[in-house]
Amino acid sequence: MSLDLAVRWFKGIALVAIAIWELVQLARRRDDLPLRVLAPGLVLLAFAATVGIKTPALAAVKAFFGAAWPHIINGCWMGMAYCFAAYFLLADTERALAVRKRKALIELGVLVAAITIMVVVHDTAPPATWRSPVPAWAYHSWERIVYYLSLDGYALVIWFVGISRARALRRHLHNPWARAAFWLVIVGSAGMALGVNAISLIQQAIRAFKPRADLEAFHTMYSTGQLGGQILLTLGLALVPLATGVVALRARHDRVLRARYSRRMTPLWRVLTARFPYIALEHQRDDDRRGDHEFERVTVEITDGLAELARDCPEPGGDMSDPAVAAGMVATALGRHEEARRREAAGEDVEGAEPPYPRIEPDFPDWQARARWMAELSEELTNRGVLGKDGDHGRVPSR
Repeated sequence: MSLDLAVRWFKGIALVAIAIWELVQLARRRDDLPLRVLAPGLVLLAFAATVGIKTPALAAVKAFFGAAWPHIINGCWMGMAYCFAAYFLLADTERALAVRKRKALIELGVLVAAITIMVVVHDTAPPATWRSPVPAWAYHSWERIVYYLSLDGYALVIWFVGISRARALRRHLHNPWARAAFWLVIVGSAGMALGVNAISLIQQAIRAFKPRADLEAFHTMYSTGQLGGQILLTLGLALVPLATGVVALRARHDRVLRARYSRRMTPLWRVLTARFPYIALEHQRDDDRRGDHEFERVTVEITDGLAELARDCPEPGGDMSDPAVAAGMVATALGRHEEARRREAAGEDVEGAEPPYPRIEPDFPDWQARARWMAELSEELTNRGVLGKDGDHGRVPSR
């Protein structure tokens, strides 16, 4: 198998997988109007990219369609261009929905008219018009001119209409995956439109004046534009499910990490909420977000508890980002706070420290660094015997 054929098979299989993925998404979100246009376009693209491969393995499929095969493959190409442009039209929520629908239907009518003209002109023209090699006079026939204008002219215009719409929507995207996907889709679509449709029209124009001109370089550009454009378009389309998968895996990893940190922080959280019960937040009862909410609740309540405890802290004796240094301050503060509570219970007067109070919790670049510091602080205090080892630190209780 040649490298070119291997690349075409890989690209075709990837497009089939992407089309199946989009159909699954459509089954889940049947009311998503842009997706209802994009999914058929991807099916057409996958069909053209696989069945259109020149290999004996697919000869039977092409033979099944017989003389209609050129119309089938050209119709797929024109249809996917329409779906591409219509998708970005319908996805532009800044326009009224009725306006978007009306314009998409008008463009669908133009597609049907272009395909009809292409088929009628091809099938009613003199047979010699399409003979190979093409007679010199055939390049000047109105049938051949109308045929290529309805096929390549329509596709070239509608591809660039879609590219223009995609560029307009890209400016509203902030997700780096989505922006990268849009760039690949835009460049890939431009490559296909220029490499396939524009080159085809240029070839026909040259043949009209010089029927026997050597156009081998244009054939190379045609293949390069078609294959390169489809590869870039495939990569751009593949980024969407890949990004979805990566985001889902990252979210699952973060949930597991939050649950692990919550268990490690629980001893410190129990002590602080017992000492300062008024810092407790309202409990989230939504089962779908309970894990994330409990993590946020635990970290926020620990932050508030440490802020309350700061009035009993000595002056910092080191870098508070080091859990061991912070544990020393917290241990001293907990002892002072407990002593003050005993004295107040005994009726003694207790003078509180005057602000400003030392700051226990430092700033952190992200939630993971903050949670890791709290977990290590809790473990350090537990190892020092400041926090109890009651064996019930694996669950955050609900209030």
